[in-house]
Amino acid sequence: DERAALADALTGSAADVVVTTGGTASGPRDQVRPVLASPAVDAELLVDGVAVRPGHPMLLARLPAGRLVVGLPGNPLAAVSGVLTLVQPLLAGLAGRKVPPPSRRRLGAPVARHPQDTRLVPVLGDQPLHYTGPAMLRGIARADGVAVVPPGTSADGSELAELEVLDLSW
Repeated sequence: DERAALADALTGSAADVVVTTGGTASGPRDQVRPVLASPAVDAELLVDGVAVRPGHPMLLARLPAGRLVVGLPGNPLAAVSGVLTLVQPLLAGLAGRKVPPPSRRRLGAPVARHPQDTRLVPVLGDQPLHYTGPAMLRGIARADGVAVVPPGTSADGSELAELEVLDLSW
């Protein structure tokens, strides 16, 4: 959480992709964005947040030498969301592999939507799991997938009977 240490870690790494966790939001203690924009690092911001909950402050940047930086949120479920939706596809693409397409599941209970953002909700079989806040790991630890819930409004979510699900391999 110190700017100089983060700048040194980013510029001193020989890795093709550097992944950070925490500090990607825009609060006074969040250091990743200011460090990426600093003259010492001079990164080009390629993805500046996403319309997904949890995980919206994730980012992708390119350093001058072409290496990539993925900034994941610090909350655990938000960071896992970033791994599933940004890190995994990025690494697969760089390796020349394809990411498995999402499956589809008919859920046995309604899932609430977010008015503007896609929600990622841990599921086990056909059941949405509780404990879906960005700081929670309990739901994702039990899950066998993450349902992709499109944004919108509904009284009870009942029209979301079948959703895309990112299958988890653990």
